[in-house]
Amino acid sequence: MAVTDLQFAVLSSLASGRQHGYALMQDAEAQLGKPLAVATAYACFDALVSRGWIIQDGEEVVNGRTRRYYSLSPVGGQTLAARADELAAQARLAHERLRGANGKAATA
Repeated sequence: MAVTDLQFAVLSSLASGRQHGYALMQDAEAQLGKPLAVATAYACFDALVSRGWIIQDGEEVVNGRTRRYYSLSPVGGQTLAARADELAAQARLAHERLRGANGKAATA
């Protein structure tokens, strides 16, 4: 199953431990280098929960607002590892292709 950049960022963030939705969104923004709409982030969380890649892991009320926590599921960890391996292989291939026959990096 395909993993979007946003899904990868969320899974990667949760690999370091349980987090609440807003913190996940902030970390995903940092990884992607662009702001996210709140609705987009929470739609992603819902999709990941429905796929079984993350689980809802508690709630608490902070300053009158509910903070929902998420954790990476075992299947989510496997999905993250598989996609990370795919990306690493693609990056290796790209670097190999950038190198000229003499081992120097090609430049534009």
